[in-house]
Amino acid sequence: MNPFSRVVTGLLEGQFICPVTDQEGYQYLTSTQLTNGRTNLEEIDLYLRRLDLRITMTRGAGAYFAAHADIDNEGKKAAKKRFTELKNILRPMVSFLEIVMRIAGDDGAVSAGQKLDLNRMMGRIAANASLTEQLRQTAIDTGLVSKDGSDRERLNRIVRKFQNDGFLRLVNPESEIYMFTGRIEWLMEAIEYLMQHDKISEEDSDFEKRVEA
Repeated sequence: MNPFSRVVTGLLEGQFICPVTDQEGYQYLTSTQLTNGRTNLEEIDLYLRRLDLRITMTRGAGAYFAAHADIDNEGKKAAKKRFTELKNILRPMVSFLEIVMRIAGDDGAVSAGQKLDLNRMMGRIAANASLTEQLRQTAIDTGLVSKDGSDRERLNRIVRKFQNDGFLRLVNPESEIYMFTGRIEWLMEAIEYLMQHDKISEEDSDFEKRVEA
């Protein structure tokens, strides 16, 4: 399959093309070389437009993905469904990202390409009662309570969920080191949008204060 077909197929399947998940595809999209007077990005966007889609990127340019070209009734339905699904899993996702930021000692958002050392993370959690409690609550919120009840298994299950959902990629199996993909930028933008325009729960003021902090 040539690069054009492979990238288009991935986008139509809902993939996020980023340096972590698809270095070759990302380079293909960012190439400034012209073919028939258009870049690869323009060629793919032109193709997607025929399907009422368009290629877009996250604000930090960490990933490319396909979106509806026009926000008509169908587009609004799709967007509403996607945000509804996100809201249903938002609480544990935000809580986990908060743990990551606390361990990293960084108040900024988690970004594409950022590494997650699972063993180091577990060590920091085990040494901090507050982080341990937050991990356990996150596991409960996510519905990923482990049978053996160990904190390590809780963390493993949460990380695997992020990996299965396309937010993390295992880059070093031996050392259990993961890397956040460009999809995380989309998630952070979606969280920001929801916090500005749509309350998670009017009664859940404590959670909203945590997220805003």
